[in-house]
Amino acid sequence: YGSHKKPNKEDLKGVDIVVYDIQDVGVRFYTYISTMTYVMEACAENNKELIILDRPNPNGFYIDGPLMTDKYKSFLGLHNVPIVYGMTCGEYAQMVNGEGWMKTKVKCKLTVIPLKNYERSKFVSGLPVKPSPNLPNDTAVLLYPSLGLFEGTIVSEGRGTNSPFQVIGSPTSATFRFNFMPISNSIS
Repeated sequence: YGSHKKPNKEDLKGVDIVVYDIQDVGVRFYTYISTMTYVMEACAENNKELIILDRPNPNGFYIDGPLMTDKYKSFLGLHNVPIVYGMTCGEYAQMVNGEGWMKTKVKCKLTVIPLKNYERSKFVSGLPVKPSPNLPNDTAVLLYPSLGLFEGTIVSEGRGTNSPFQVIGSPTSATFRFNFMPISNSIS
């Protein structure tokens, strides 16, 4: 949210190591992975090490949605991955590095501090840190991959209400509220 999305040489002056510790939600258009990619690229170009403190992906128990295509690449989607990509941010960073997806195929000196006791097949409930004020609870996080598709249209996905990403409505239609039954911690 500044004049540039990627740290420049001046931003990294006097920095030895950059630490990335942000709670992602595992959705392509949630821009934390784009920010992470730009930080990786800046670290590679400026010979800085990046350490990622991995966090659980609350939507990591499935993969879904169409792949991004080059024609539509932007900050909302830098890579040709599905909408819900099923990886932690550390795993995603390793893929970006390993596949050579950064500008000029640079490689970042990357260290991922892995999660302990993380089981991809289980839904991660009650994140210790809210990923965003607009994703305040499990329901919003689970609905975000689908309701986020309404952003950029006249349909409201509830931003500015007490139920962001849990309701949709438009000036010409009724508002719909989504309610979920609690999910078991063992999804099969």
